[in-house]
Amino acid sequence: MNPIDLQRVKVHEADACLVLANKYCQDPDAEDAANIMRVISIKNYSDDIRVIIQLMQYHNKAYLLNIPSWDWKQGDDVICLAELKLGFIAQSCLAPGFSTMMANLFAMRSFKTSPDMQVWTNDYLRGTGMEMYTETLSPSFISMPFGQATEHY
Repeated sequence: MNPIDLQRVKVHEADACLVLANKYCQDPDAEDAANIMRVISIKNYSDDIRVIIQLMQYHNKAYLLNIPSWDWKQGDDVICLAELKLGFIAQSCLAPGFSTMMANLFAMRSFKTSPDMQVWTNDYLRGTGMEMYTETLSPSFISMPFGQATEHY
């Protein structure tokens, strides 16, 4: 990467740098190699920046350990698409329905109730259209049972 580009995007001021893979690429190993070279360039420019890289192939993770400023303890991390897919499959074996639940959390669907469908089908489809939000609670909720916290919130 060009140092002028890294300066332009203010790598020195950034909290982290996210390097994403092109999941539609023809050659996953070449895509990973190009992204690892980007990480090397970014780390050479600013060795203390946190880098999160997305790789296509699990075996390419090992190359990151050769980057002198790569530091898992400082927050540098790797997300491997193949590893995630296999992890979801494994979790589905251990907990049936896990992959369906995760897919429903990450995908928003719209639906219309239909009197022709069974009640459970309408309930399921209504649930898949729900959204999830995060909310920070005050310290007074610490150690409070979930049921009690929902009554007060």
